[in-house]
Amino acid sequence: MSIKKAPAPTPRTWCNDTKRFAFTVGTAVSMNLVSSSGNLSHSLSYYTRINYLPSEYAIAASLILVLVMCMGLALVVRGLRSGPPLLVCTAALNALLAADYLGSHPVSMFALFPLFQSLVCLLMLNTRNHRRYVSIMRVRRRREVRANARRQ
Repeated sequence: MSIKKAPAPTPRTWCNDTKRFAFTVGTAVSMNLVSSSGNLSHSLSYYTRINYLPSEYAIAASLILVLVMCMGLALVVRGLRSGPPLLVCTAALNALLAADYLGSHPVSMFALFPLFQSLVCLLMLNTRNHRRYVSIMRVRRRREVRANARRQ
């Protein structure tokens, strides 16, 4: 009885994908991080102040948003379906926080910046290049699962 091993992906494949999709994925992640930091300095600290909470709650909320974004990115790279919705939900929550803060404060460029960043992040997550990246990762995941099922 012979057992065939599935060929491992070559290192060049990962390198080529990184070069091909680094701009869209990296830009979306950086936009989300900058939006989270802007919301930490504006809206989250404002909400803790008006609800008489310590400022540590604002920092914890911002860290949770960043952690959810990192989990979504890891799930996308792994090829699971729940990754892109986590990224989109984090960017949408950042946009809602920034828009709600602007509803009760005067408009300034410093206050508009987190809103613009999160909207650009949503745009980047919806580009064709990012959708291709997600679909390529899903195909790799399916092939890996099939190969593991054949080996057993």
